[in-house]
Amino acid sequence: MATLLAASIGYGPTQERWGDEGLRSMLAVAGICLCTAVLALIPMALIAPKWPQHIGQAVLAGTVIRLLLTMMGCVGYQIIAQPQLGSFLFWATIFYLLLLTIETGFGVAAIRRYYRVKPTNKEGAVL
Repeated sequence: MATLLAASIGYGPTQERWGDEGLRSMLAVAGICLCTAVLALIPMALIAPKWPQHIGQAVLAGTVIRLLLTMMGCVGYQIIAQPQLGSFLFWATIFYLLLLTIETGFGVAAIRRYYRVKPTNKEGAVL
Protein backbone atom coordinates (compact mmCIF):
# COMPACT_ATOMS: atom_id res chain seq x y z
CA MET A 1 0.00 0.00 0.00
CA ALA A 2 2.80 2.41 0.90
CA THR A 3 4.62 1.55 -2.33
CA LEU A 4 1.50 2.20 -4.36
CA LEU A 5 0.92 5.51 -2.57
CA ALA A 6 4.53 6.65 -3.10
CA ALA A 7 4.42 5.64 -6.77
CA SER A 8 1.12 7.46 -7.32
CA ILE A 9 2.48 10.61 -5.66
CA GLY A 10 5.67 10.46 -7.71
CA TYR A 11 4.04 9.56 -11.03
CA GLY A 12 3.48 13.11 -12.26
CA PRO A 13 6.81 14.62 -11.19
CA THR A 14 8.69 11.62 -12.58
CA GLN A 15 6.84 11.89 -15.88
CA GLU A 16 7.70 15.58 -16.12
CA ARG A 17 11.36 15.21 -15.20
CA TRP A 18 12.39 11.90 -16.82
CA GLY A 19 9.54 10.98 -19.18
CA ASP A 20 8.29 7.49 -19.96
CA GLU A 21 11.72 5.93 -19.47
CA GLY A 22 11.83 7.41 -15.96
CA LEU A 23 8.38 6.00 -15.20
CA ARG A 24 9.48 2.52 -16.28
CA SER A 25 12.49 2.85 -14.00
CA MET A 26 10.33 3.96 -11.09
CA LEU A 27 7.87 1.09 -11.51
CA ALA A 28 10.64 -1.47 -11.91
CA VAL A 29 12.44 -0.41 -8.76
CA ALA A 30 9.13 -0.29 -6.89
CA GLY A 31 8.51 -3.92 -7.85
CA ILE A 32 12.04 -4.98 -6.91
CA CYS A 33 11.90 -3.27 -3.52
CA LEU A 34 8.39 -4.54 -2.73
CA CYS A 35 9.22 -8.15 -3.58
CA THR A 36 12.39 -8.12 -1.52
CA ALA A 37 10.62 -6.47 1.42
CA VAL A 38 7.99 -9.22 1.44
CA LEU A 39 10.68 -11.91 1.28
CA ALA A 40 12.56 -10.22 4.12
CA LEU A 41 9.54 -10.50 6.42
CA ILE A 42 9.43 -14.30 6.08
CA PRO A 43 12.14 -15.11 8.68
CA MET A 44 10.48 -12.88 11.28
CA ALA A 45 7.01 -14.26 10.53
CA LEU A 46 8.21 -17.83 10.92
CA ILE A 47 10.39 -17.38 14.00
CA ALA A 48 8.51 -14.84 16.12
CA PRO A 49 5.58 -17.05 17.23
CA LYS A 50 7.60 -20.24 17.77
CA TRP A 51 10.96 -18.99 19.07
CA PRO A 52 10.45 -15.44 20.38
CA GLN A 53 13.90 -15.36 21.98
CA HIS A 54 15.36 -15.32 18.45
CA ILE A 55 13.35 -12.41 17.01
CA GLY A 56 16.40 -10.17 16.92
CA GLN A 57 18.34 -12.62 14.78
CA ALA A 58 15.33 -13.14 12.51
CA VAL A 59 14.96 -9.40 11.97
CA LEU A 60 18.68 -9.11 11.22
CA ALA A 61 18.46 -12.03 8.78
CA GLY A 62 15.52 -10.36 7.08
CA THR A 63 17.46 -7.12 6.77
CA VAL A 64 20.42 -8.93 5.22
CA ILE A 65 18.12 -10.80 2.81
CA ARG A 66 16.46 -7.53 1.88
CA LEU A 67 19.71 -5.68 1.31
CA LEU A 68 21.30 -8.42 -0.79
CA LEU A 69 18.22 -9.24 -2.87
CA THR A 70 17.50 -5.57 -3.53
CA MET A 71 21.09 -5.00 -4.60
CA MET A 72 21.12 -8.07 -6.85
CA GLY A 73 17.73 -7.21 -8.35
CA CYS A 74 18.70 -3.62 -9.06
CA VAL A 75 22.06 -4.55 -10.58
CA GLY A 76 20.42 -7.25 -12.69
CA TYR A 77 17.77 -4.85 -13.91
CA GLN A 78 20.38 -2.22 -14.72
CA ILE A 79 22.39 -4.73 -16.76
CA ILE A 80 19.40 -6.13 -18.63
CA ALA A 81 17.17 -3.10 -19.15
CA GLN A 82 19.65 -0.20 -18.89
CA PRO A 83 17.07 2.11 -17.27
CA GLN A 84 17.12 5.87 -16.98
CA LEU A 85 19.66 6.04 -14.15
CA GLY A 86 18.58 9.29 -12.45
CA SER A 87 15.01 8.13 -11.91
CA PHE A 88 16.10 4.60 -11.04
CA LEU A 89 18.54 5.64 -8.30
CA PHE A 90 16.25 8.32 -6.89
CA TRP A 91 13.31 5.95 -6.57
CA ALA A 92 15.47 3.07 -5.36
CA THR A 93 16.46 5.22 -2.40
CA ILE A 94 12.89 6.36 -1.72
CA PHE A 95 11.30 2.90 -1.92
CA TYR A 96 14.09 1.16 -0.03
CA LEU A 97 13.96 3.60 2.90
CA LEU A 98 10.16 3.67 2.95
CA LEU A 99 9.89 -0.11 3.10
CA LEU A 100 12.77 -0.34 5.58
CA THR A 101 10.84 1.96 7.91
CA ILE A 102 7.76 -0.25 7.61
CA GLU A 103 9.81 -3.41 8.15
CA THR A 104 11.39 -1.89 11.26
CA GLY A 105 7.92 -1.11 12.58
CA PHE A 106 6.89 -4.73 12.07
CA GLY A 107 10.04 -5.87 13.88
CA VAL A 108 9.32 -3.64 16.86
CA ALA A 109 5.69 -4.80 16.93
CA ALA A 110 6.78 -8.45 16.85
CA ILE A 111 9.22 -7.89 19.71
CA ARG A 112 6.54 -6.20 21.79
CA ARG A 113 4.02 -8.91 21.04
CA TYR A 114 6.06 -12.09 21.37
CA TYR A 115 9.18 -11.40 23.41
CA ARG A 116 8.85 -11.36 27.19
CA VAL A 117 11.76 -10.72 29.53
CA LYS A 118 11.85 -13.20 32.37
CA PRO A 119 12.29 -11.64 35.81
CA THR A 120 15.62 -12.24 37.54
CA ASN A 121 16.80 -11.88 41.11
CA LYS A 122 19.73 -9.69 42.23
CA GLU A 123 22.30 -12.32 41.26
CA GLY A 124 20.90 -12.59 37.70
CA ALA A 125 19.26 -16.00 38.11
CA VAL A 126 15.95 -16.46 36.31
CA LEU A 127 13.03 -16.74 38.71
